Amino acid sequence: MRVKYSDLPAIFKQVYRVRAFLSDYCGGPDKVPVSMDDITTAIKEIYGYEITTQLVPFNPDLLRGMIEIYDKKAVITINANLNTADTRYVFVKEACHILLHSVENATKDPTEVIDYYVHVRPENGDDTHPEEIICEEITKHGAVELLFPPALRKNAKDQIAAGHATLFTIGEGLHMSENLVEFVLSDWYVDLSTRLDGQDPDRER
Repeated sequence: MRVKYSDLPAIFKQVYRVRAFLSDYCGGPDKVPVSMDDITTAIKEIYGYEITTQLVPFNPDLLRGMIEIYDKKAVITINANLNTADTRYVFVKEACHILLHSVENATKDPTEVIDYYVHVRPENGDDTHPEEIICEEITKHGAVELLFPPALRKNAKDQIAAGHATLFTIGEGLHMSENLVEFVLSDWYVDLSTRLDGQDPDRER
């Protein structure tokens, strides 16, 4: 599915808060690969949630991860068969649900979300999807924003343009999959991210 621009500010606003904490806590915005422990600490300090993680051998074609959010506690379950890069991505994507969570928007029946992805599949829809599905999609943006900080993107693009690096080697350094690196470094996404992060001088105030 195509995420609407109007759906994205909610996650980018919260990512900015987490990134600001990480920048101060880690001593700069460009400390990579981003530590999952540091993200866990940031979420605990900002939102008050303790996160625990468990690995379970899911069918990777159906489910890579999920999160259960309780009163100030969250449990992230990740497919035990994933590689390091995908495990990191799934962890951060699921953790991003905490950034958007409220009692009002909590998922009433998580199995309906899984069923929607398996049987309806958002990419086959007509751009009208339940709020839970929209949340699933925008947390993907939150994950890549945290795993590949904006401070690193220009240098990465310059290194690739000069032939000193590839999408694969950049991904290795970030512990991030090659396809996600390509997504983040695409011109359209860099422009989108810059505008939503409030760094574009031409953006209306």
